[in-house]
Amino acid sequence: MITKRLTQQMFLHRKKLGLKQHEVAELLGKSEKTYQRLESTGRGLSDIFDILEIFQVLHFSTTEIVNVLGLPPLTLSEITEVYQDEETLKSIRENSICSAIRQTCGEMETSTIERLIFTLMKEQCERKGNSV
Repeated sequence: MITKRLTQQMFLHRKKLGLKQHEVAELLGKSEKTYQRLESTGRGLSDIFDILEIFQVLHFSTTEIVNVLGLPPLTLSEITEVYQDEETLKSIRENSICSAIRQTCGEMETSTIERLIFTLMKEQCERKGNSV
């Protein structure tokens, strides 16, 4: 379901920006064929860093990112439950992924960014057979 929403939004954002597939591919450092596959089928959209780069290149808003990924906004108390130590929270805030999201989606609350990163990293670890 996420893949379908993501591919639909990739297409809509590309059109809205007036970009051709080869232009987006170039911005992402991918071949045109690879980007065409990503946008049409979603196959290959399993790396969180690639997805975050797509969000940035295609100017996804904070709301769109949360909606595409199906993430509910978290309260501060929920974030505190997920992250038990202050050092982890500080590390996440300073992480380059957080910075990239903040630059693209300035209105996104820090707690939502942290939850987004946690959810995506957890999913990636589960795919690789690791635990968080």
